[in-house]
Amino acid sequence: MCGVEGCNKPAERSFNIKQVSKTSLSLKDPSARQIHLCKEHYKEFKKETKTDRSLDQVY
Repeated sequence: MCGVEGCNKPAERSFNIKQVSKTSLSLKDPSARQIHLCKEHYKEFKKETKTDRSLDQVY
């Protein structure tokens, strides 16, 4: 199940809580170590972290 508040769709990917907490997504369990995201929220997560991920690739 997706770890975003109000979403009950099946999870596609999982990420570290530190990565997801930098976004505007409201989480069901902010104390969890891993957050599972559905396809829709994964797409939103990618859009919000695009610049961070491109900077990480450079270094």
